[in-house]
Amino acid sequence: MDRLIGRRQRQAGRLVLVVCAGLVAGAAAGWGATAANPPFFEDSQTAPQTFGIAQPQNAAKALKPAPATPSEKAGIDLATVTVPEVRLAAVDRDALLKEDALNERTGQTKILRFGIARPLRVAAANGAWYDAGEGARLWVSDVVSTGALGLRVHFDAVHLPPGAELAVYGANDKSGAAGTLANGFAGFDRRLERFQGSEAQAERTDFWTGTLPGERVRIEYLAPADAAGSNALPFAVDNLQHVYFDPVAKLAESLIRNKDAAGPCHNDVTCFPEWADVAKAVSGLGIIFAGGSGFCTGQLINDQAADFTPYFLTAHHCLNTQKEATTSEYFWLYQTPTCNGTPPDINSVPRSTGATLVSTSANSDYTLLMVEGALPDGLFWAGWTAARIADGTTAACIHHPSGDFKRISFGFKDESSACPDVNNFVRISWTDGPTEPGSSGSGVFRLDTHQLFGQLLGGPSACGSETFDCYGAFAATYPKVKNPLRKGWDDAYEPNNTCAQAHQIFTGSVKNRVVKLLDPDWYKIKVPAGKTLTARVNFINANGDVDLDLQGPSCDGDPATTSRTTNDQEIVQLTNRTGTATFFYLKVYLASDTRNTYKLTTSIR
Repeated sequence: MDRLIGRRQRQAGRLVLVVCAGLVAGAAAGWGATAANPPFFEDSQTAPQTFGIAQPQNAAKALKPAPATPSEKAGIDLATVTVPEVRLAAVDRDALLKEDALNERTGQTKILRFGIARPLRVAAANGAWYDAGEGARLWVSDVVSTGALGLRVHFDAVHLPPGAELAVYGANDKSGAAGTLANGFAGFDRRLERFQGSEAQAERTDFWTGTLPGERVRIEYLAPADAAGSNALPFAVDNLQHVYFDPVAKLAESLIRNKDAAGPCHNDVTCFPEWADVAKAVSGLGIIFAGGSGFCTGQLINDQAADFTPYFLTAHHCLNTQKEATTSEYFWLYQTPTCNGTPPDINSVPRSTGATLVSTSANSDYTLLMVEGALPDGLFWAGWTAARIADGTTAACIHHPSGDFKRISFGFKDESSACPDVNNFVRISWTDGPTEPGSSGSGVFRLDTHQLFGQLLGGPSACGSETFDCYGAFAATYPKVKNPLRKGWDDAYEPNNTCAQAHQIFTGSVKNRVVKLLDPDWYKIKVPAGKTLTARVNFINANGDVDLDLQGPSCDGDPATTSRTTNDQEIVQLTNRTGTATFFYLKVYLASDTRNTYKLTTSIR
């Protein structure tokens, strides 16, 4: 088990076992406030705080067609051919589940292992080449990890040439023999990820896909005409994550064997409509670490500017390096549509991939991230309080126990000497519903104001033993995250939200610009008479769909020209026919998501 879980399990197990030791040793172990620990805010009237805020509808949101695969765009019908495959043998799922059960009993970690790493080698010879027209060629191969519920695939040494495209997709359909996916992928609910040979993606030399459903994924590589003469692939496929854990199956089994196991002790969050908004802030969190995949919980939290920067709070023992942040995957809105209704398939919920590590510390077991992958509509940014919370304060926690759909547990803030440090952690004693592996990192909220005041470290609670858990205190965390939480990340050109505030630029490039929801960026550039302005924005479309408009000498009326594709680049061009040098105006804005970064390049000829 130690070999598979690696540093993550050793760290998590050590940290949470300290909590358990507190059940016996209590204050005698020396846990308590020390001068070295950051102080709590003593007065809720002076402690910084925010309240939650709902994501507004993006007025610029465009209904764009779903992207096609390279084979579809080239008119190549892969359903009529036999695509070569690389197949890995089945894993010993029973042995893995026994390891997990032992860890759950002895370690009391609230991280859930749900996948394992498997080495893989896919070479050009493992696929087939097809003529894609106009000198381009298409390479296709399937990867199969027998019996997997889902796969994540790792690409290394990536250097896609300009104009190239890499597509990876999976399917839910298992219509083939022995439950394997029928070759051809005909008539399935596809989940597609695209990676382009674009300037914005040139620095992404290695990456993981998100989780693709089923035991099979298909890889398509489109080589453009000027790079199609070689059979070498501009990437390596060297590893995959094999998802083996099914919380629904575990629940069904536990209901038969033990009436007090998983399901009956948990509360469906949808049955508590007063928590509907906060629930939309909470997400399942997948992380790749040494040897496998872990599942935790976390939540979007508001900043004091309420500008929808996607700050995401979870636990340090779940994730604490930039490498791990890059692999993070967020499962949004995984909850029932009605009280005790049928939950959605986790493969069907919206997802985001990747984040920037903002701040982390083991002292109060927190990690603050900024999600980079595009967010779906309809989310919520939870409020928080940096005040010390009094004993007896009623509270609730929204979480994903055992990686299952969203639940809510109720309790109160208790005397906290059973936790590792009363200055950095708070104890929540449960009155209705516990937590489980998969719940780590989930927030605990005041029942009256719905403000977060901590995130789950761990503890002995479980179905049939609804005792207590320890949470990293947000009052101890706040001094370390107060700067990013004052306002979201933006660039030095603000405010340039309107045409009247347009920032003047000159030919050349400006990098690392930030565009946000309800906060477009405007620029102006003087164009000589008879000359043509060309403007280009480069960005990663998967992190938010950016569009570009170009106005003529006036901001009034419709734009003179627009670029609104689903690629990693938008280009506009316009000639000055006014007879005199005049300003043209550029508008960079989001068609989806809440935030993205971009590079703007202009030239005049």
